[in-house]
Amino acid sequence: MRRKDEELYGTNFEFLKLSFPDLIDSIEDGFFGYDPSKGPFVRKTIKFVDGTFMTAFELIEMGTGKKRKYQYDWEYQCGKMWKWHNEPHNEKQHQTVSEPDHMHHRPIGMDEERRYPNYGHHDLYTIMETVFILMEVENQKDKRR
Repeated sequence: MRRKDEELYGTNFEFLKLSFPDLIDSIEDGFFGYDPSKGPFVRKTIKFVDGTFMTAFELIEMGTGKKRKYQYDWEYQCGKMWKWHNEPHNEKQHQTVSEPDHMHHRPIGMDEERRYPNYGHHDLYTIMETVFILMEVENQKDKRR
C-alpha cells in the first residue's frame, strides 16, 4: 500500500524538540553546521542525548508547506545507519513494494546496505518514536547485564 503524496507536510522542528525532550539534545541548522537550509531545502542535524545523530533533509513546496522529498539518516553507531527515504530507485533490484518510500539499513558486521519497504515512517514524529523505542530497548538490555 502506497501513501498519497499530499499527506506529507514539512516538520516543525521546534515542536519536534519539545515533543521529545528525553531523546533530542539539540537541533542545528545545516548538516553539522554546513550546507544550511535555504528556500524550499530544509537541512538539519539532530543530536540525541545518547550521542548519536540524525541528518534530516526535506524539500518543501513553498506555497502549501507540503513535503515533496525527505531523507532522514540516523547514525546509531560509527558507520551503521538506519535511513528513511522517498526518492524512487530506477533499478528494479533496488525497489521495494512501497516505492518511493523505503528504508536502508547496514547491520553491524555487514558491508552492504539492505533495503526494506516503508509503509508508515514518512514523518519525523513517527521516526522519533521509533528511535526512542530502540534506545529504550538498548537501555533495558544494558540494565540486565
